[in-house]
Amino acid sequence: MLFEIEDEELHKIRDVFKKFDKDGSLSLEINELGNIYRILGYHFTESELMEMVKDIDSNQDGYITFHEFLSSYKEKVIFKAHEDKLREAFNLCDCDGDQYITLEEMRRIMREVGENLEDKQLISMLKEVDKDNDNRLNFEEFIQLMKNQ
Repeated sequence: MLFEIEDEELHKIRDVFKKFDKDGSLSLEINELGNIYRILGYHFTESELMEMVKDIDSNQDGYITFHEFLSSYKEKVIFKAHEDKLREAFNLCDCDGDQYITLEEMRRIMREVGENLEDKQLISMLKEVDKDNDNRLNFEEFIQLMKNQ
C-alpha cells in the first residue's frame, strides 16, 4: 500500500516509543513527540509540532498512543517521502494541465491502465474525496484518493 511502513522501520519506531513509555501503557505525554521524532532522525519546528499535537491529541488528554503516533508518522514522514511521486502521478492524470483531475480524465487514465470501471464507480470514487464539491480533484483530494486505495 502507498503509505505503509516497512517492517524494519516499524520495529525501530516501536523501540524508540517504548523507551519513552516508562509505565508500559503504550501511551506517552504529548510533549515527548519532538524527542521521538528527533531520535528517529526527523526535525520539526515548534509550530509543526504544535500542529501535529492538535491533529493527534483530538481528545486533548495530553497523551499520544502508539497507534496515534504511527498515524502521525505516516502523514508527516512517509507521505513527505512520496510527495514528489504523487505530484508526478497527479500531473500525468491532469491531462490538460489545469491542476484538476476531472471525471473524463479519470475515465481516460483508468482505461489506459486497463481498469474498465463504470461511470458510477468513478463518480463514487470522485465524490468520496471531493471536499469542495466541484466534481474534480485538486492535488490534496487526489492524495486522499490514493490513501483510500
